[in-house]
Amino acid sequence: MALLAGLMPGTGVASDTRVAEKGIGYTCAFPSGEEQVDVTVSAELPSTSGVGVEVQPENVHLELTVPRAVLGEPPSDGTPQLSGSARLATTVTQHGVPTTVMWQGLDIAQSPVAPDKDVVIRAAGEVPTVTPRSSGDLVFAADRLEMDLTLRSAGETAAEPVALSVSCTVDPDQEPEFADVRVPAPEGGVPATPSTPRLPWEREVSADPRGAEPETGADADGPRVPIPPDCTLVYGPVENPPRAAHGYMAGYSNVKKQNAAMAFREPGHLRLQLNSATAAYTCSKGSLTWLKSAATLDYNGKAQMPPARSTFLTFGFMPTTATVELELVGPTTIDTLSEGPDPVTRRRPETTTAISNMSVRLYDVKVNGTPLDVGPDCRTARPMKLVLTGKGSTGRNPAAEGYTVMTGGPLIGSADIPEFTGCGATEDLDNVFTAAVSGKGNYTKMMQGALCVDGVPANCPEPPRPRPER
Repeated sequence: MALLAGLMPGTGVASDTRVAEKGIGYTCAFPSGEEQVDVTVSAELPSTSGVGVEVQPENVHLELTVPRAVLGEPPSDGTPQLSGSARLATTVTQHGVPTTVMWQGLDIAQSPVAPDKDVVIRAAGEVPTVTPRSSGDLVFAADRLEMDLTLRSAGETAAEPVALSVSCTVDPDQEPEFADVRVPAPEGGVPATPSTPRLPWEREVSADPRGAEPETGADADGPRVPIPPDCTLVYGPVENPPRAAHGYMAGYSNVKKQNAAMAFREPGHLRLQLNSATAAYTCSKGSLTWLKSAATLDYNGKAQMPPARSTFLTFGFMPTTATVELELVGPTTIDTLSEGPDPVTRRRPETTTAISNMSVRLYDVKVNGTPLDVGPDCRTARPMKLVLTGKGSTGRNPAAEGYTVMTGGPLIGSADIPEFTGCGATEDLDNVFTAAVSGKGNYTKMMQGALCVDGVPANCPEPPRPRPER
């Protein structure tokens, strides 16, 4: 999720480092069911820091012990080895203003797993800094924990590894605060004000969100989807190291003029860069986090869906069959807006919007069984803009509902098919295909499978191939 780093550069010196350590009760969703565990969060932090000084948590460690049975059936040959990575969402609060800081990329080093003993999972790694822009204590609290685990065989036959995704939430009766850093006022008595994060290229945001101009997004570095008018930008956008992932997508796209649909039954291979930028907003009814991702298609080295063969009754009576090729023009942009948790269900609603520009090419055309030579470059005169939206939520049980980028699900939208050009080898057929195919409001429903994040777990298995859903 969000990776929020330094807020503003400044001067001063952080001092008096100490180790903050606390055990916090979590409920984790394993394949076998939910399990209550204690997670020990440990980090070395300064006792005191100055305004504008980076606060860098050092020697970050997570540790939890789980029963052996919750990891499921291990590979059968040799002693299984456990490895993976963890991501801990932390909340840093100053003057009541919270900022989500994702501690991601925490490595779970490979270790043997005994068949009859509890399993100790230890994760460690580097995490981002936080820089206060005003005086006032910084309070660090733990939030959602996610782990990608792999059980693999140490035997000679190299049995198929077992991959597990585990999502954990803090129990309601817990106090998740584990550390605080005192930030005194600089000499001269500058008053404490809420530390509204801002980067140098952003517009000024007032200390009182009600007096700030609402952020509507739409610049090159920020969201490409509308932000609700009651939301005010409080952090970012900031760039993050993206995570590579891949998965598959299949589905249907209507051709409204033909009262029929093209079926993309062979799934397209998606290659993604996840969470390359983020921003945070405060809204009248809670908080909002924006995440930026991007994707491309990979079919034999080309950025396109696998070719699809479709048959229509052209103009209602003439059976026409053609191979349809959808090729990406530039990457697909993916914007995810994640709301704060619902006060009753504690689930976080998500809306993901994927925007693609695609060229539509037709070839190998037959009319009533007779080949029609349309030439090698019969395609839309300009790219077709396809906007797909997925709605879902994340939480404890289940960990995901509906569509999320990581778990997949239905993406629904529509596209306007432009007029055609370049059709016909011996005669101009542009107007024929424009009349038969081009038009507005062509409903599209694509099914995305769950993603496999490259390297997490190691030797990531092949992700599932979804079936098209009408």
